[in-house]
Amino acid sequence: MRIQIGKSRSPDCATAAREAGQEALRGADVPAFALVLCTDQYDAVALAAAVRAQLGDVPWAGCSAAGVFAGTELLLQGLVIATFLGDDFLVGVGMGGPVSEHPRAAGRAAVAEAVRELPPKPPGHRRALLILPDALSGNPTEVVRGAQQEAGAGIRWAGGGAGNNLRFVKTAQFTQGHAWQDQVVVIAFDAREPFGVGIQHGWSPYGPPSQITKARGATAVELDYESAFEVYRRTAVSRGDALDTSSFARFAMTHPLGIPQANGEFVIRDPLSVEPDGSVRFVAEVPDGSLVRVMEGKRTDLLDAAAGAATLARKATPGALGGAVVFDCVSRYLLLEEGVQDELARFQDALGEGVPVVGCLTLGEVGAMGGGVPQFHNKTAVVVALPG
Repeated sequence: MRIQIGKSRSPDCATAAREAGQEALRGADVPAFALVLCTDQYDAVALAAAVRAQLGDVPWAGCSAAGVFAGTELLLQGLVIATFLGDDFLVGVGMGGPVSEHPRAAGRAAVAEAVRELPPKPPGHRRALLILPDALSGNPTEVVRGAQQEAGAGIRWAGGGAGNNLRFVKTAQFTQGHAWQDQVVVIAFDAREPFGVGIQHGWSPYGPPSQITKARGATAVELDYESAFEVYRRTAVSRGDALDTSSFARFAMTHPLGIPQANGEFVIRDPLSVEPDGSVRFVAEVPDGSLVRVMEGKRTDLLDAAAGAATLARKATPGALGGAVVFDCVSRYLLLEEGVQDELARFQDALGEGVPVVGCLTLGEVGAMGGGVPQFHNKTAVVVALPG
């Protein structure tokens, strides 16, 4: 397997599709599949039509994002198309929804359709699933649970929440040659050699353990039977950091919540706001009864985590790499700012010079820490290394 990447910064749908499509298809045999990632300035329906005209009969899928990249080049306005070439893998695409109404059923339906599209799995082939849920319309944590229930064990998991440039209005998912909303897209691969997946975030404990004693979906109402914000505030004060509701957004950007896992890792939850009743709203679900810790992370920690995720993915894939796909949380970009170029360079260096890398800035990420069950993460980097 190998991938070939085309990109365009043009704001015009037809021009962007032509430039990216021609570069992705140049001199290549007919691809088995194409991954399409774009920023949200485009009219999704018009862009899908333009990409469809360029790719012809090539099956393709993808989503919108807050940013897209090819190698170490980040495009905050643009389109990237990665064609997948070779005869040693099989691919199927599925879609489920609406995510806003039945997120778990949407995850199950998308996996079932993607697997149905695959020919019978040859002996010895390994399966990997890329999950691309609408991260704004419903509960992406439930989407991932449904996908896992349908797929079963022995799967390599990766993916990210379809996003936009932080306007938090709508996202787009692409499959069947069209643009959709309020859906989850699943891309299933069966390959002779395993896909390597690495996931790291770089956050470490800042405060003592607390328990979520009252929650509503993505909102923590109480920690240790007190106002969730009051516990946050007291934790900050104990470390010498003044905190009030007006400064919470700035503090929360560098102090997310961590949910400890059995293997010693933490699943990160990104705080969004303090509600009038003192509860704290997060990007994704915070389970009632969970133990949690306020976390912290420095720029160097985030960069080391990027390299670590890519290194783990590289080591889990035997032989030469045919390419890599990266799902990197947009909030990491907001923290690193211009330093995001260093992060992209760390991905590339760890994967190897000359390895084609394509990716996007996501609203949450999908991955299985320590080879366990897949979960929905925040502020995390997920790297998929493709066997060459």
